Amino acid sequence: MPESELVVERQDAILTVTFNRPAERNALSQAMLEGVKDTFTRLNAEQDVRVVVLRGAGGKAFSSGSDLTGLRQAVQRGVIPSSPDDPFEHALAAVTACPLPVIALIQGFALGGGCALATACDIRIAGESSGLGMPPAKLGLLYSQNELRPFLDLIGPGRTKLLFFSGRMFRAEAALRFGLVDEVLPDEEVEHYAYALASEIATNAPLTVRNTKRIIRHLTAQSLGAPELAEITELIRQTQHSDDFQEGVAAVLEKRRPTFRGR
Repeated sequence: MPESELVVERQDAILTVTFNRPAERNALSQAMLEGVKDTFTRLNAEQDVRVVVLRGAGGKAFSSGSDLTGLRQAVQRGVIPSSPDDPFEHALAAVTACPLPVIALIQGFALGGGCALATACDIRIAGESSGLGMPPAKLGLLYSQNELRPFLDLIGPGRTKLLFFSGRMFRAEAALRFGLVDEVLPDEEVEHYAYALASEIATNAPLTVRNTKRIIRHLTAQSLGAPELAEITELIRQTQHSDDFQEGVAAVLEKRRPTFRGR
């Protein structure tokens, strides 16, 4: 991965992690996802950082989701999306497990994997012209239980179904109404506000903040039994090996409507 694709900068107690592919609307390459995993995993032992801000460069997109060309190449190499070997699963898990407060600063679009990573953050601050959406149904892609869980915890089953079944992109005010983002600011104010909030959190007692986050995680955790997990794994395997998934990715790359056949 070119080092510039994922920029990690620290100022005082605030660490900023920036998706830095603005020309590609900060699409998530496989290498970028590995960088996210490594960066957030290292924070488990970090004592000097108190808050993380996750954002996209350029102001046009937080992230437009997976780099579909790279995704297709990964599938051809045998890496199945939403499987335990998928770099996105590892990146999402690392963000979710981060012991520090993580603020998603959303400017522009947060779609697909970008929206999922924002949802895994603790707080989402969005500009008024931003938009969030989950289009896997337009690709023939099935999200795993680990990838769906942050949405269920955040907005509940009904709105998660609306988001995933429709594939729509919701503008910031609509996303705010059903809880997908926490605050919406004018575009020219959102960056300043997000960093002011980060600074405010950073001045608070770090053990209190970290342990509050850990307790909330315990209180909201839900477990699944082995039979259910086995069935989910098999459903994911079947879906990710389907012709429809290959068709969905090909249609996006070829800029045409997909023809799904249910197989």
